[in-house]
Amino acid sequence: MFKHPLANLWFFLGFSFSLLTSNTIEKWIMNCLLFIIIAWMNKEHIRQVIFRLKPFIFYFPIMLILYSLFSLLLTDNATNIILNEAMVGFFKLILMVGAMMFFFESTPSQDIVILSRSLWAKLDKPWKGMEDFFLFLGMTLRFYPTFQSNWQSVRSCRKALGLESDYTYWKRINTAAKEMPGLLIHQLRRADDVAMAMKLRGYGKQYPRGVTYPILFKGPHLFQIFAITLFFWGIHTFAAI
Repeated sequence: MFKHPLANLWFFLGFSFSLLTSNTIEKWIMNCLLFIIIAWMNKEHIRQVIFRLKPFIFYFPIMLILYSLFSLLLTDNATNIILNEAMVGFFKLILMVGAMMFFFESTPSQDIVILSRSLWAKLDKPWKGMEDFFLFLGMTLRFYPTFQSNWQSVRSCRKALGLESDYTYWKRINTAAKEMPGLLIHQLRRADDVAMAMKLRGYGKQYPRGVTYPILFKGPHLFQIFAITLFFWGIHTFAAI
């Protein structure tokens, strides 16, 4: 939607808040149309988003049963009201999660960390804890995709060799519990090597650290955030008339 990661994040958070606070048909229609526009503008990511939404759809019957059961036990609402609230809540969840999935697919997570570090560097605050927090985020975003890729490669190899063809669900869980610690230890060793290299290059001697390729935040970006806020405020004001 927006090239600047902060403006893009503000837009998708605004959409999520607007969706959660929608309680009329008019607001629902506007937010659904906006979601369709978001999906159309990010159509190259639709397949990945649908794949990520499958677990929510798969577990919806379980969530519906639990919600209905506790609502019947703890409230005096009729069954049709409970089911209607459950369906509306599920639909809101799907749209909100789907929108945020489009954000994560279209905006690299590393850009958010770089932007946060760029803004923090301008404040010039010598806080070691904040720098360690940025380092933790950066290391997590760096090594988690590698861990996920390695795990998927292991699973693909086992399936190709036919080693899991007759495994039950619990047998697959048991196998994963045995193989996953080795992959985690490998990633921890890699992280330890990177940490040692950072110390040798001077990490911890100067706060705040500089940013090699900072993401700047200027007046036009602030105007975009203001325009986004005004846009969602206008949706709720117009729908209330």
